[in-house]
Amino acid sequence: MPDERKQLGLPPRPFLYTLDQISVIVSVEQATLKRNGWLFFQGRQPGRPLPDELRCVNIASGINDAPDWRVEERELIRWMKRKGFRYVDR
Repeated sequence: MPDERKQLGLPPRPFLYTLDQISVIVSVEQATLKRNGWLFFQGRQPGRPLPDELRCVNIASGINDAPDWRVEERELIRWMKRKGFRYVDR
């Protein structure tokens, strides 16, 4: 299937990380991510995210459903570089 996407000229599908996956990657509690102001909840907070904030998107299907916050892979890479992590694509 990935070869078919390349042949059609389609971009790669983005991978969406959950907040608990991100907390494991950076070795902090999920509450620490929220408490330190590192997260920007798109659609719930006014304005634009600051460069030091990680943009989170709600992928819940309905307006009355509990929010399911996710972060796109390229956004996570951008934020980690900003925080001093080194990214290596393998």
